[in-house]
Amino acid sequence: MEYKPAHNLHLHYAELYKRNKLLASSRNRIGTRSRGCGWSDSTLHAERAVVKRFGDVSQLHGCILIVVRINKKGELLNSKPCSDCTKFLEKCMKEYGLLKVMYS
Repeated sequence: MEYKPAHNLHLHYAELYKRNKLLASSRNRIGTRSRGCGWSDSTLHAERAVVKRFGDVSQLHGCILIVVRINKKGELLNSKPCSDCTKFLEKCMKEYGLLKVMYS
């Protein structure tokens, strides 16, 4: 994952893989209605952003999602999902077959 500076101090990047093939990647950002967040001042978390970029949730079966947190110096930090992302990912696993989610 390539580090891209932004106005926030910590970036979360997410990548979606299936059979060692990268299917989609994204990062946290400010959401808009067109990005599916609903409010222009809300954060679209990397977990949701990568699934939205991937597009077809029915194809999540067997996929692995990897999320990493990087500070402004480009150093790897520990990451964990918020409660909304936890619920979202549990649904993806239960209903669409997302195999595993891994955090740095």
